[in-house]
Amino acid sequence: MKILEYNEFDPGKAGAQYKKLRKMLEKDDFRSAKVKKLAQGDFFRAELDYSNRLLFKLMRYGEERYALMLEVIENHAYDKSRFLRGAQIDEAKIPEPTAAELATDKLAALHYVNPARAHFNLLDKVISFDEVQAAIYHLPPPLIIIGSAGSGKTVLMLEKLKQLSGDVLYITHSPFLVENSRNLYYANSYQGEHQNLDFLSFREFLETIQVPEGREVTYQAFRGWFERYRKSGKLDDAHKLFEEFRGVLTGPVVESPWLSREHYLDLGIKQTIFLDEERPLVYDLFEKYLSWLKDSGFYDANILSQHYLALCQPRYDFVVVDEVQDITNIQLALILRSLRKAEHFALCGDSNQIVHPNFFSWANVKTLFYRSELADSKKVMHILHTNYRNSGEITALANKLLKIKQKRFGSIDRESNYLVSSLGGKTGHIEFLADKDNLLKELNQKTKQSTRFAVLVMRDEQKAAARRFFQTPLIFSVQEAKGLEYENILLYNFVSNDRANFNAIIEGVSAADLEGDLDYARARDKADKSLEVYKFFINSLYVAVTRAVSNLYLIENDARHGLLQLLGLNATREKVDLANQSSSLEDWQREARRLELQGKQEQADEIRKTILHTRQVPWEVLDQARFQTLLPQALDPKNVSNKIRSSLFEYAAFYDEQALAYRLAHAGFQQARHFEAQAPAIVKKYLSGYEGRHYKDVLRDVDAYGVDFRNRFNCTPLMLAARSGNLALIETLKERGANESLTDNFGRAALHWSLLRAYTDPAFAVGPFGSVYERLVPPSLSIKVGERLIKIDNHLSEFFLFHSLVALFKYKVSYPDGWMLRGFSTADFVAAVQAFPENIWRAERKKRAYLSSVLSRNEIDRDYAYNRRLFARMAHGHYVLNPLLAIKSGEAWINLYDFLNLPLLYEGVQGFNSPARYFLDRLIRLRERLLGHAPPDEDEEEEG
Repeated sequence: MKILEYNEFDPGKAGAQYKKLRKMLEKDDFRSAKVKKLAQGDFFRAELDYSNRLLFKLMRYGEERYALMLEVIENHAYDKSRFLRGAQIDEAKIPEPTAAELATDKLAALHYVNPARAHFNLLDKVISFDEVQAAIYHLPPPLIIIGSAGSGKTVLMLEKLKQLSGDVLYITHSPFLVENSRNLYYANSYQGEHQNLDFLSFREFLETIQVPEGREVTYQAFRGWFERYRKSGKLDDAHKLFEEFRGVLTGPVVESPWLSREHYLDLGIKQTIFLDEERPLVYDLFEKYLSWLKDSGFYDANILSQHYLALCQPRYDFVVVDEVQDITNIQLALILRSLRKAEHFALCGDSNQIVHPNFFSWANVKTLFYRSELADSKKVMHILHTNYRNSGEITALANKLLKIKQKRFGSIDRESNYLVSSLGGKTGHIEFLADKDNLLKELNQKTKQSTRFAVLVMRDEQKAAARRFFQTPLIFSVQEAKGLEYENILLYNFVSNDRANFNAIIEGVSAADLEGDLDYARARDKADKSLEVYKFFINSLYVAVTRAVSNLYLIENDARHGLLQLLGLNATREKVDLANQSSSLEDWQREARRLELQGKQEQADEIRKTILHTRQVPWEVLDQARFQTLLPQALDPKNVSNKIRSSLFEYAAFYDEQALAYRLAHAGFQQARHFEAQAPAIVKKYLSGYEGRHYKDVLRDVDAYGVDFRNRFNCTPLMLAARSGNLALIETLKERGANESLTDNFGRAALHWSLLRAYTDPAFAVGPFGSVYERLVPPSLSIKVGERLIKIDNHLSEFFLFHSLVALFKYKVSYPDGWMLRGFSTADFVAAVQAFPENIWRAERKKRAYLSSVLSRNEIDRDYAYNRRLFARMAHGHYVLNPLLAIKSGEAWINLYDFLNLPLLYEGVQGFNSPARYFLDRLIRLRERLLGHAPPDEDEEEEG
């Protein structure tokens, strides 16, 4: 057996014992090493000495078995293991491994192993760097990594992030890529105590400087605006115009928000898509565009970036920019303005994947070095030539496209002049199919029920034609598909719908030109602006092809098009050699949620409509609006019907609304006089299906109404499973794509229900809470403080305390005591957190002094470098959540206490002179005072 060591593995004081143990494992001597198999995951442990254990995994690569050394567990403290995440393990009950568990052919497979390297890196999976990657991994910034889709550039960047200390920023355009990269980074409970790391999309980065008014303009919105001018003017290509506005008139400009008319008309022939005679018309429309932005409430990210240059202050020690080809010059300039040292950056991207309008080139990036006198660009720019994702067949076709592009237009720059080799290890095939109705119907019938097949077209407006034949919800334009990958891709009339443009692309290119490697050569005609005009089409085809992991199906009605001939697609097939493909409802539920997270709402909605057939629940849901409609009727003494009162009484029991029950009793509903005695039975009735192992009825409702359907009290199944502490059901719902961010009538998500129970039920805290929390916790918290976005990662103490206060807020209002006069203090947490497992709240954080420091250093007016201004002081040592905070809800920012439904809470205590009402009055006055609308509260002056 071969041994690989995690790059952060350190045997520490057990070094000598480890050397002996390693030799035993290399000889497959599991008995002498006293190897046992843990129930938690695929982990094994071996005995170093009497008190220390070695944690490792067994995997295979080819026919070879590998032992992957992870960490030394000292003094039997399995609960402190980074990889076991707080698991409670009885050493005496760990079983011996079976022969099947040790058999090589039964082990999980490693994707790639570099035979020259004995170490591996770790994100969500094991990473073995090839020689080029390993060399780059050890280089200091500044650094630029260029690589195709699937080349591992993001993985390499994330591992390099771990080497950086201080304040560090990871940034890219796509919010989904940001969240995915963040989750990869912190996979396996990685903790970067040496750094303060922000994962931000570019939009979030802008918001950390100042939250802009309005919404960012999208191509869809632009196209809608442009339609009014299409018929009346000579310019009729919305995408081409959008690219000119974003990539020429605004994006490249750093010194001003946009080019003046004079400057624009004077641009060189290679600096714009449009001809000289067209440019005055373009600028006329651009001026109209600027007026439209102002009147319609949109903002242009390029123009805003230029305005923000004056506001941006140096605050990061290092910046990592992923998918830099999607970022314009002005956006990159703004990002780099946030650096304390100009050369401390790393960029990665692939110019062949540009389908967004920005006129990106590596030549422009290299000017960063010339202007700032940084290191020699040749020593800083590195190319990854290996593809670890796509099959060899897909990679070969993509290489042909790169050769055609280079032969026709010349080399864009040296850094984009390379081909790719495949090490994906996948077998695949490419099918060229005739565009015939009977064949398309057969293909549709065999693929429409599968999540592993997606249909791609060039533009949004071409999706309608594809839907005539294909019933799958997974139909995307190429811009929507960027960032996605599917096992199988169907390209529908990608070339035929733009045959003239692709004819121009292959002009003068022969099959002989596609032999051999790429030679670096500039375009012969320096006045030829063909690349600028046609790059969208050739790049779009390249991106579309590389979305296919294994198999590609090309369907073209112009089967004799020259480009297809050049690609070796000479004859269409009349039959599809493919078995019927089908995915489970659970697969489709997961796919809908995945697409939703990536902003592909159209396709997610289509899945729910056409595949899942979700329908409205048959019961009345008492959301906030319905509750407020029914409450006056229930409290009206003239209303003789008790049906509404009974419904609200159950609502009071479910939400623990004692004050509401008292009001119902006061209105004459006699059952409410026995609230304390009857409430537990009512709660049990509505939670019974969510407890234990028998939750088939819940899943039946999920299939009928969707995984996020609402019960009578406006709670989702995930919230109820969290309230019940049912880990198995939580995992099942998450597998089906449950949305953990949805909230109940009081702004509480599933996480808050689990936190509330942990604080009020010590048995739950020491039991399933650790595992439940990990499955429900979101990656981060985004709040608006003043005019800025603050994003708090879930591994920070501030994140946990913020959500703890949210979870306990409604509970404290329902059970008013002396607390209600002051607010939260350290005492509200210190006793409870002692029972919380290590993976949630480490031992050093459980001390009173530490908890007190987190609260005080984040007080509104505290002078502290990383003050998130989360808390407001009500009295000495007593805090509430800052009443001026705002939470993002959809596209809007909502005041935190409106989000937590302070008005609804206040409505529940009306008519009673209670401590709860007194506290809520004080909280409202505090908010007014902080807004400058009210004088200081006398009680605050006395107690503060």
